[in-house]
Amino acid sequence: MRKCARTTECRSRSSVRDIGAEDTTASKETKRGLMRKLVPIGFTLMVLVSACGPGDPTTQSPQESEHGGHAMDMGEKGFAFGEPGNQSEVDLMVEISALDSLEFDPETLEVQPGETITFVVTNDGKNVHEFVLGDESYQQEHAAEMSGGEQMGAGANQIEIEPGATKSLTWTFTQPGEVLYGCHEPGHYEGGMVGTIEMGS
Repeated sequence: MRKCARTTECRSRSSVRDIGAEDTTASKETKRGLMRKLVPIGFTLMVLVSACGPGDPTTQSPQESEHGGHAMDMGEKGFAFGEPGNQSEVDLMVEISALDSLEFDPETLEVQPGETITFVVTNDGKNVHEFVLGDESYQQEHAAEMSGGEQMGAGANQIEIEPGATKSLTWTFTQPGEVLYGCHEPGHYEGGMVGTIEMGS
């Protein structure tokens, strides 16, 4: 009886093992089938994510693209008439008055190429005035933009001075030639509010 019981028990265990093995084999086959289906789906998702990632310039907003392009253009363009100066390297300080008679005092200055000048500009009038450095081409372009109603942002070569206020601008003159300083408040530049800086060779 014990032998028979053991035999029966062994057969029962064997049957359990066989059933378990069949279940395991079926489970593996099912998993393999799922993997075959999931791999192409996963690959497709990876491709889509890569195409829409933050590195793709087509996903930038118009505002980001415009700002980036504008900053790059300004960096590449620079100024033909010099560059912003370093306060620690100033060679000369020049005091200038901006007047409501649409003129600067003094109206003419002389500098040497390579000199760094700090312009200390006081608005002695009752109207707002500007002090904008630039060659004739730059001044004409700026005047056209202002007359067209465009609001120009503050640049490194310009300051706006409220009545009674004093502001300074430091500039290094790198090339020989003529540089102008003008006010582009409505009607001021056209009215003759412009001064001349002559540079030696």
